[in-house]
Amino acid sequence: MQKDSKKIRSCYYALIEQKKVFDRHEHLNVHHSIVRVLESTLDEIENNFPGLVPKFNPQDFFSHSALKDNYYRIAGISSFIGIAISNLRVEIEDSEITPITEKRNFPFIIDNELRKILERDYSEIQRAFIAQCWKSVIILCGSAIEAILLDLLLQDDEKAKSSQKAPEGKNLIKWSLNNLIDVAIDLELVTEGIAKLSHSVREYRNIIHPGNEIRNKIEFEKEESRIAIEVLNILHRDLSK
Repeated sequence: MQKDSKKIRSCYYALIEQKKVFDRHEHLNVHHSIVRVLESTLDEIENNFPGLVPKFNPQDFFSHSALKDNYYRIAGISSFIGIAISNLRVEIEDSEITPITEKRNFPFIIDNELRKILERDYSEIQRAFIAQCWKSVIILCGSAIEAILLDLLLQDDEKAKSSQKAPEGKNLIKWSLNNLIDVAIDLELVTEGIAKLSHSVREYRNIIHPGNEIRNKIEFEKEESRIAIEVLNILHRDLSK
């Protein structure tokens, strides 16, 4: 996917430069040799990304022939390039908010089995986001964040229990995600950015049960899913230092 993104950007900037050639041309028509360069770029886009831009037919913009050379209308071709550029720009913008599927290690996790589960789930979270499975993204992110924080606080459970934010009389394993987040921040194990963004995942357990989802009118859309991933990424960054 990252390779495809680079190809789209390359074609995008190539079309921008070619549009400048047409827009700066002093005449109303352009020689077929210039059109061929554009046609080559558009063919490359079609071969790599079928249907992404409209099909280009030079004859639609044919003006006249002179001395066995063909000439084409600049205004029409320039408008066509503008549409193609817009289509590529939308594709690029969408790719920027869609996480690229990549492997991420969690070396700070003490438990080996838990580490493997987190690495597997991180890949699944990205695939779920791409597939627009917003509820799955939030549930998986919430579970991953809870597992990471629990593993972190269990490394010194007495210190965690002594925090002013710790719930009284509860075993660490039974703490809610809210408790884990609040204590981790209070002990300065993670940054406060986690608290500011974590509203999207704090109630992730509730959306597992349809009844809770209906009663509490819990919503999960693309934005909530994106923020949930961002919380997980910030947590990973904080603990990887």
